[in-house]
Amino acid sequence: MKIYKIALSVAIAIALVSVIVYFSVEILKNENSFSSLRFNKKNIPLAAVLPHHDLVKETRQGFMKKLSLESQPKTIILVSVNHFNSGSGDILTSDQEWLVANGEKKISADLAVIGALEKSGLVKIEPAAFLSEHGIKNLLGEIKEFFPEAKLVPLIIKEPADREEIDKLSEILEKSCPACGLLASVDMSHYQPARLAEIHDVKTLRVLAALDGEQARQTETDSNAALAMLINFSKTKNLNSFNIFAHTNSGLLAGNMETETTTHIFGNYRAGEAVKIKDELSFSFAGDAMFGRNVGYDFQKNNFLDMFANLGNRTLWGTDISWLNLEGPINDKNVEQNPQEHSLVFNFSRQTIEALKYLKITVAGLANNHTLNQGAAGLEKTKEILEKAGIDWSGDPNKNASTGIKRYKQGKITVALLPVNTLADTGDIKELIKQEKVKNNFVIVLPHWGNEYEIFHNAYQEELAKAWIESGADLIIGSHPHVVQDAQIINGKLVFYSLGNFIFDQMFSAETQQGVIISGLIGDDKLKIVLTPIVSKKMKPEIMRGADRQKIIERICHSLGSYCQGEVIEIN
Repeated sequence: MKIYKIALSVAIAIALVSVIVYFSVEILKNENSFSSLRFNKKNIPLAAVLPHHDLVKETRQGFMKKLSLESQPKTIILVSVNHFNSGSGDILTSDQEWLVANGEKKISADLAVIGALEKSGLVKIEPAAFLSEHGIKNLLGEIKEFFPEAKLVPLIIKEPADREEIDKLSEILEKSCPACGLLASVDMSHYQPARLAEIHDVKTLRVLAALDGEQARQTETDSNAALAMLINFSKTKNLNSFNIFAHTNSGLLAGNMETETTTHIFGNYRAGEAVKIKDELSFSFAGDAMFGRNVGYDFQKNNFLDMFANLGNRTLWGTDISWLNLEGPINDKNVEQNPQEHSLVFNFSRQTIEALKYLKITVAGLANNHTLNQGAAGLEKTKEILEKAGIDWSGDPNKNASTGIKRYKQGKITVALLPVNTLADTGDIKELIKQEKVKNNFVIVLPHWGNEYEIFHNAYQEELAKAWIESGADLIIGSHPHVVQDAQIINGKLVFYSLGNFIFDQMFSAETQQGVIISGLIGDDKLKIVLTPIVSKKMKPEIMRGADRQKIIERICHSLGSYCQGEVIEIN
């Protein structure tokens, strides 16, 4: 009997080993398709964002593999920006069969879903628009490899997409394909130096974690529409937890802090509570901006787009606050500009507002010595025009600073912008600062002060800065000298005495054609600043690189010591 039991045990063990070996071999034989793994995996909804930038193709493949082990939808909706604005419609799809693996494999289109989209009148079928669209084509091989049985609904969307159209598109897809998965093919921050791109990604990550579809349209990415669609899709599936697989930056990967970068976020939504991320408010501040005289004469005819050909519209985009010092009033009519460099009475044409919108400016500073150039009526008209365009204004050139304080809130952090024109009798602001600090606000003072064309601050600027910091100011950012001035730490607080010119026609010296944009993060326990020097060439601004960039950083940082590490300043 004992021998019988032993023999039976051995037989069972051998049988179990045989079964394990069999399934192991089958899994290995099918490791590319992953179809053999699906029998013991929960088929959760597929809702993910990943880049089409092939620099990080290996990371993308690893992410796709992970997703495929959790989900195998019958159809994948693949959404990308329309990189080349191809085709006749704002939202396009294709009903073609896609060939991959050198033509040896194919992905079929889901004709039923595509038909429903076309029937809605919202989407046009235009296969020719997809011929060179890398936002779609770069992902096809991996979709076939990791989701071998899935059909495809490709979508390319022109930016900026209409919010109502995207919401309607999301509704149609949910009704026509409730079992679909969705992949948002999105590259994040573009063309910016690596450290600035990091700042921009903070808002994008926060928006994804919070499933904030409205703010998704304000992020600095190549497809706000695709992100908004992903968020809509995830909400309908009750997927509230955003999980980051990887977050990369081409500049950091290359070890080059000056080169143009692309950043990448790999992440997917799953069931569960929303992920809590560190509460930070991001900002960008640019210097003096003048849209009249020679600037207007040369560039206003096409809404100043030619002037920004070398800068683009992303440098000030992607932060919660983007501010510049608007050195003059805006008219609601076309104003013929006189290209006389010595005229000091400005009147900006109506096209100026289009330039501010293009740059993604959220708030314009008015506390300076030129916004009254067309009198009180001109100033009021400027405020009216800004408000109509959805742009805040802060400050007044000739009144107490309390009339122009603007406050911005992100989570538990409230930032108060407190502009003051020290060149006019606008009163003492120390009590105003104290009132803001009582509310536990982070106070940024924005003074118009100092001596023109001097690259170091004067004693009076420092005296004012000390008094304001003693009253509770957390950060001071100055304007008016038209050149970049030095910076200083006073009682642990940071003072930028002048950001120099952002847009101006003062071409008589190298210094007046230079400026700096400061971008940063305000958190509970830290202030982080990234310096982005700029230079204007024939009045066209662009990001500065090389030795000249380093000179500007050194001028700003020469008194900051260890607070300044390259282009990054951190204050704890």
